[in-house]
Amino acid sequence: MGIENFVIRFDNPSGGYYAGQIVSGIVQFSTTKPYNSDGVFIRYMGRADVHWTETRTTGTGENRRTETIHYSAHEVYFDQKLCLYSPPGGNLQPYNYSFPFSMQLPMHIPSSFIGTVGKIFYQVKANVHRSGMHMATNVALPFSVVSIKDLNLYPQLQNPVTMKNNKTFGALFWKSKPLTAQLSINKQAFVSGENILVSGLINNESDVKIKECELKLIKNVQYYARGSSRRDKVTVYKCTQPSIEKESQANWVNVPVFVPCLPPSGLDGCNIITTDYILLVRIVPPGVRFALELTFTITIGTIPFRQQLGPPPPMPGSAGAGYAPMPGPTGPGYAPMPSGGGAGYAPMPSGGGAGYAPMPSGAGAGYAPMPAGNNYGYAPPPPGAPGGYAAGPSAPYLACEAGPVPEKPPIPGNSSFPSAPSTNPSAPPSAPVPPPYGDIQPTYGVYLGDSNEPPAYDSLFKGSPSNKEDEDDGGKNYQPKYPSFNIPPK
Repeated sequence: MGIENFVIRFDNPSGGYYAGQIVSGIVQFSTTKPYNSDGVFIRYMGRADVHWTETRTTGTGENRRTETIHYSAHEVYFDQKLCLYSPPGGNLQPYNYSFPFSMQLPMHIPSSFIGTVGKIFYQVKANVHRSGMHMATNVALPFSVVSIKDLNLYPQLQNPVTMKNNKTFGALFWKSKPLTAQLSINKQAFVSGENILVSGLINNESDVKIKECELKLIKNVQYYARGSSRRDKVTVYKCTQPSIEKESQANWVNVPVFVPCLPPSGLDGCNIITTDYILLVRIVPPGVRFALELTFTITIGTIPFRQQLGPPPPMPGSAGAGYAPMPGPTGPGYAPMPSGGGAGYAPMPSGGGAGYAPMPSGAGAGYAPMPAGNNYGYAPPPPGAPGGYAAGPSAPYLACEAGPVPEKPPIPGNSSFPSAPSTNPSAPPSAPVPPPYGDIQPTYGVYLGDSNEPPAYDSLFKGSPSNKEDEDDGGKNYQPKYPSFNIPPK
């Protein structure tokens, strides 16, 4: 084979990116003998696919027929193919090749998702095309995208919510006294890594002992195709509380329900797959009796509430948003500013401070001007990132990575074949993305399923990101990664 050691490596080893970030890396391969090629190409692709089947029986007797109906739908978010290198004379000489690449993700694309009958999938694919033949050597590497769902845009979801329900056992003259539950959760929106805290009172006035109490975080997935829909329900986390004796009570105080790594609610930007979450509390009696249930609607985001980091330290004076007012020229503890300069300071030169360039138009104190379309209030990263790649914020490493990324193969110094250019002048400017909040840094991980009830797709799509030297498999061997936050309790 003429092409060997064909791999794609991301500069961010986690392979997890927020929408709007820069995806950059290198394509590497080596040739041991001359190889006729039209060029080295790279393709960036993001898409969603849905497909399921239903059977329908019509007619009777000899006219009875069973037909299979296929429902499918597709969406493409981006699909771009570029030439990384065109060899002189259409011939790749023996050499260790390395070609950098970079692309900016659109801001409004849905999060990666793998379900039972649908997926939202992103990948980079490189190929070396053989001259004069409809043949190419391919390698593909998927990556995870996390859409920006900022919980701070939904302040009403910080409020607690309370649910109440009751039921009796038996019927008519044998009806028992009621079983009553009044429970509340600390808020209605969370990010992965947090705990939903459940509190309240369960009053069992009946003569029936409660077997157990179940708390389930459930993900509902809706698929749409050809005017039809299909709904799947997956328990993503489950825990239990002890039994409750008859004619007794149970008082719950901040019972935790963990939120694992999950895609955000809604899958905003996708029209053929949607998700929503509920917390289901089931108070289960023995035998065939029906359980008492309480249901809470839960929103999963990818950026936590800022207030959870604690309020800023108190400042003297009246100020908005936790900041003290700016003292005037005769504020308390300040001497009046002399004309032409402060005490011991030269007057400010026209157009800038001493030794400093003048402030650019539209900028705040010491900050770059805000680019158009920025909804997050943060300036973009500075230009001139190392290695000639477009500047972009670095994403955290995967908590589940097995080891470091291998070194790039060396390039022979005496070779007459140049490597790919070190800069990409056509690379777009980086997009601003939400920074970490204080000491809280998100890490990227996959949802491996609760030990008792793994999700349905866990048994169907196993494995981790890997390079393939043939056609890509549509992401069935890839498990998406989502950010998880370690937020201390208030």
